[in-house]
Order: sequence, then C-alpha cells, then structure tokens
Amino acid sequence: MYRVLDQLVQKGYLLESFGQLKTNGRPPKLYRINSKFIHAIGVCITWDTIGLALVDIGGNLVARKTLGSATLLSPNEALEKISAAINTWVSEYACSESLLGIGVSAFGPIMKDRGILSHGHHKPSQLWDYVPIKDLLEASTGFPVVVDNLVDAFMLNELALKPDLLEKRVAYFLLDMGIGSAFHALPAKQTTSDTSSQLGHMVIDFHGNPCVCGKTGCLETFASAQSILRRLSDVGGTQVQRAEDVYAAIQACIQSPEWDSKNPQFLEIISAFVAGMTNYIQIMEPEIVMLGGRTVDSLSLIIDEVINRIEEMKQQQILPAKLEIIQTNTSEDALMRGSASIVFRRELGLSS
Repeated sequence: MYRVLDQLVQKGYLLESFGQLKTNGRPPKLYRINSKFIHAIGVCITWDTIGLALVDIGGNLVARKTLGSATLLSPNEALEKISAAINTWVSEYACSESLLGIGVSAFGPIMKDRGILSHGHHKPSQLWDYVPIKDLLEASTGFPVVVDNLVDAFMLNELALKPDLLEKRVAYFLLDMGIGSAFHALPAKQTTSDTSSQLGHMVIDFHGNPCVCGKTGCLETFASAQSILRRLSDVGGTQVQRAEDVYAAIQACIQSPEWDSKNPQFLEIISAFVAGMTNYIQIMEPEIVMLGGRTVDSLSLIIDEVINRIEEMKQQQILPAKLEIIQTNTSEDALMRGSASIVFRRELGLSS
C-alpha cells in the first residue's frame, strides 16, 4: 500500500502528512487528494457561445477562454480553436500528466456512447449534424474525450456545489430555448451517458401545434422561449434566432402597458409547464427539483406562477409535501465546471 501511494505522491496526485500516535511506533501517514494537481478540460458548445476552461478537481477555473458562437463557427473552425487552446494550456501549465480528459457538453440529441452530435432540430445549422466530436478532439489533442448533454453538465455542477444532495433523488429541468431534463439517484453511475432526456418533447396536447420534432402538442410548442414569444406576441411563424433577442422580446411583451396576466395564452403556457413538470415528478419521484436556464433567470413572472401552482398541488397532496424546488446557476462558468465534472465522475467516480 505504501509503495503504491508513494508513487501517487511522487506524481503529484496525492499529498501526504504524518499523524501522531500516543503509543510508540511508526507514525501513520495521512493522504489527501492534491486538488490543484488533478485537472480536466470543460468545453461547452451552445448556440450563443463556445467556451472552455481548465478546471482542477476542486472546481476552480485555472484558465478559461470564450470563442465564437456555434451559429457563426463551423464545427471544423470551432474544434480547431478548441484544440489550439487546449494544447497551449497543456504546455503553459505543464499539465499533461495531470489532465484526466476533456468533457464536452453540447446541444442535443447526442449519440453519447460514440461522442457524436446526431441529427436534430436543436442544432444551429445542418453543419452541426453528425459531428464526431469525440474522435476529432481525441485525434487533435491526444486526450480522452467524453461528450454529454448541456443539462447533464449543469446538474453535475450543482451536485459538486451541494454534495449533500448526492444521496437524494434529484431532477434537473433546463428551461431555455429548448427544454431538457436530467436525473440523479444513488447508486450514482460512473457516467451520465443515459441520464438526460428530452422533457420538451413530452406530448401535452394531442390536438396542439406541430412540433419541430415531428410530433404534435409537445411541451416545447408551449414553453420553449420561441414558443412563448409566438404566443405572447404577433410574430406568428417568424423565428428569432439569437436567444438574447428572444428573451428581450418576451420581456417587452410582459412589461407593455397592454399586458394582462389573465391573458389566455399566458395561462396556457403556465398550465403546460405545470403539466410537464408534474408528469415527470410523479413518474420519477424526485426529492429535489432544480430549475435552470434563461427562462428561470429572466422570466420570473412565469416561473413564480409555475412554482406557486406546484406548491398548491403539494398542499392538496397531489405532489409530495417534502418536494423541494431550487433555482440554480446557469452561467457559462457553471457550464464549464459541469463539463469538467463529466470527466471527474467517469474517471474517479466523483460528483464533487
């Protein structure tokens, strides 16, 4: 044991100290993980930004870099910039021995076992269909790569910040341009490769509007950011591409003098949110529900009403009285830390 542990100390993975004994004999050695030595790269690819960070196992961002948007960069351009930044950091911080791998979080759907962004309606352009991110990044950097969904990365960041939640059943809802979900329960798996789901494509109304996924009446036809904008304004079928413009337009509708909180379309959005979340909660039985995304961050009028209705259902015993709702941090730094956590969990079995 000492020989094995001493090798890990020499490589820098562990730190050692000596304990004290009240009796004669060799003092025991105490070991702890060197949090400043073990690293992972966290990469996030979203419509609005592509960013990456060198993260130590303590969750500290040693270095970070923001690139362009996936709507402006082709996959080849983006991956070339990502690889160049990683290779620079490996040389600058001399971390080739301590770098466990690269965790990439991206828009879904994803063929996670193969690390491929598969064809789907949530891609910014057809250029991002069937992109083999895992193979391309491994070839250009020489480090192992794991690819997962954005919602899984956000959830892992929260579990790292709140380790007391690791022993609970936790659902995470990402309410943004799309709507996604992730679920955590013990025993935690080494990887989150099968935990994310397309909550937004749960059918709420069989006679509703057509969805981009090909079905009818999905939750996203009511409650994705663009659907909220279409229902609360007169933009009709117009697609506003930039997320910040979508949310600015929604806020302008809600803050206008003509706004009425009894607007039938507004009440329909609230009812759809509650129906989708309630269905998920009743099936998965989480103890904690985390809410994240720009809908949560910037549309408090909607989210507060959704939470109020869920609280009413708790009082009516439709939902468990102990169910807890938590609003979370969905900043870019949080996403980078969560992306790195995908690697830490896979390699070390850790969420914190």
